[in-house]
Amino acid sequence: MFLPRATGVILLLYSGFHMTLGLWVPQFPWLLTGALLIIGAVALLACRPWSRLVVYAAALSAAAVGLIGQVDAASAAETDIPLAVVIWSLWTSLWLAVAYVGGRYLPDGRESPDSF
Repeated sequence: MFLPRATGVILLLYSGFHMTLGLWVPQFPWLLTGALLIIGAVALLACRPWSRLVVYAAALSAAAVGLIGQVDAASAAETDIPLAVVIWSLWTSLWLAVAYVGGRYLPDGRESPDSF
């Protein structure tokens, strides 16, 4: 159970960055992405049978919110939207990979909850 908890801490760090940026430059998508990453991090730290579903759902939701926020910010600043999507995909791939790796080592619903 070390790897899911370690990746949970990494997701907490990512969410802290998103929350800080969302408060510094008041933008709701950054705050919402940070909140969704906190939900995924807590699920990884809990290491319960339901955690895998919650981690994947929170990570994908955070990616969707991040994409919407990135495109909105790029259009408001009148910058290149495809470049904004590339930047979003590079940043998002980091924490999506962390969530995927952590979720892979979580127990599934077939295991007994007493085994950990």
